[in-house]
Amino acid sequence: MKNAKISLLMFGFSLLVSGCTTIPKQTDGLVNQLDGPLAQLQVDTKQLHQRMQRLTEDKSCRETAECKVLAVGNRPCGGPEQYLPYSAVNTDEKLLAITNDRYTKLKQQQQQRLGMRSTCQMLPTPLPQCKLRQCSLVE
Repeated sequence: MKNAKISLLMFGFSLLVSGCTTIPKQTDGLVNQLDGPLAQLQVDTKQLHQRMQRLTEDKSCRETAECKVLAVGNRPCGGPEQYLPYSAVNTDEKLLAITNDRYTKLKQQQQQRLGMRSTCQMLPTPLPQCKLRQCSLVE
């Protein structure tokens, strides 16, 4: 039972950090580090990320001027971990900015506690577009 919990926790953690290609400096004490405050950080960041997804789920638009791009989170070497397109017409931008700011700060704390590193590859900021009446990123 304990091994199953540890495996589930490790799986969840790997999904969380895989999006920003970060790796911990030391993996020996990783399981022990996920107890207590660090586990709560993981839960909090996940909830904030889900809130941002909900806040931006209505991506409907009539023209590209209605679409914007949000730089989400933080990579250990700097820069955002991802970019999120959203409709400025259908999104509470103030609440989205507050949520993203809190998410970014918690991600930084989490990365510092785990000694995270990344590839330090800087991602260019993508442009938004209104395609098929939905805000998306120009590919």
